[in-house]
Amino acid sequence: MTPNDEPPPPKPAPKPTGGKARRMEEALRNIEEYADDLRELIRKLRRRLH
Repeated sequence: MTPNDEPPPPKPAPKPTGGKARRMEEALRNIEEYADDLRELIRKLRRRLH
């Protein structure tokens, strides 16, 4: 295989800046809250089954 046959290396994702970074942080917080709520729901359902 020659160097031209190899796919190019993946480009690094651009870092969010300004308002984009704030939206990303808020989205991550929302996802974490949702995951916590799901964990709590699963715990409650497990207690009911036992």
